[in-house]
Amino acid sequence: MAREPFIYIVVAEDGTSHEHHTRLRGGDVESLLRRAVGGCLAPIPIGVPDLYVWCDEDGHPKTLRPNPVGRLLVARLGGGELPLVGPIVVTGRHGATAASLTTIQVHAVLAALAHCR
Repeated sequence: MAREPFIYIVVAEDGTSHEHHTRLRGGDVESLLRRAVGGCLAPIPIGVPDLYVWCDEDGHPKTLRPNPVGRLLVARLGGGELPLVGPIVVTGRHGATAASLTTIQVHAVLAALAHCR
C-alpha cells in the first residue's frame, strides 16, 4: 500500500513560498524536513498549537541571505521577531509529532504569507 504524501510549505530565502507534497518512501518526517532546509533541523517555538515551524540551525548569516518573509511569518504565528536566514518549513502537528498540513492549515499559512509579501 502506498503511503500518503506528507504536505508542508517551504518559505525560501528569496521570499517565495512552495507547497510540497512529498511521499515518505523511507525514513521519518524529521529527515524529510532536514533535507528540505538543507541542514540540522531545529524547531522555532510559535503560538499556534497545531503548527510547527522549522529552520536550519546551522544556517550561517554570512553564507545565506536573510529571509524577511520567513521572519514576518514566524512573527505573525506568535514566534516573535527572529533574525532568520535560509529557508523555513511549516508543518502540522499531531500531539508532539510533526504531521502533514491539512487543507485548512495550508490556506491559513498561505493567507499569513500574503500579508508578509
